[in-house]
Amino acid sequence: MQVQPLAGFHEPFSALVHLAGALVFVGLAVPLLRRARGDGRRLALLGVYAFACVLLLALSGVYHMLPEPGTARAVLNRLDRAAIFVLIAGTHTPVQGLFFRGAARRAGLVALWLIAAVGITLFTVFHGELPRGLATGTYLALGWLAGISGLIVWRRIGTARIAPLVLGGVAYSLGALLLALDRPTLVHGHVGAHELWHLAVLLGMGLHWTFLFQNARQELAPG
Repeated sequence: MQVQPLAGFHEPFSALVHLAGALVFVGLAVPLLRRARGDGRRLALLGVYAFACVLLLALSGVYHMLPEPGTARAVLNRLDRAAIFVLIAGTHTPVQGLFFRGAARRAGLVALWLIAAVGITLFTVFHGELPRGLATGTYLALGWLAGISGLIVWRRIGTARIAPLVLGGVAYSLGALLLALDRPTLVHGHVGAHELWHLAVLLGMGLHWTFLFQNARQELAPG
């Protein structure tokens, strides 16, 4: 779908939604970190998530403001894609840190960020040479790989507590599916699959924020 631009906004819906989202998550970071007070490790883990959300939304919002073609838009496009890997790893960092201990915690965090670093490198350096489907598949693979940790956490804390984490992953996955199918178009020239994907990102972030806020006082095991 060809989007109709507005003055200063090449893709108005996507830009405004994610810029507004960045401001909202700056605000949401305050109660999240306040709830984690009393343990510097908890603050650091949840701070990674808050930073990743704001980074992704801010880069995405600015990217979708810029006209094409242009050097600035090309650079922001690569940074926007890289920030998706940061978001996935940043979302599961507090999950891994809060609910695991010792070698399992350390190995999980190292594996998560190593895969993210590989993805960032591939899609930044070889940005224009990789098929779009491979990018979407890689994002989903990393997200659901982290879901293995979620299954372990589910067995420990039960369905009710883990529901927002799982539903957040579902929201991201459905949004990615709509993006890959490039349908539906709700308002021609304004709201199509790409815009719905951006709404799905915000929904997924919000559900994951809810899960982390509910568990922000989780006692960390040593190691």
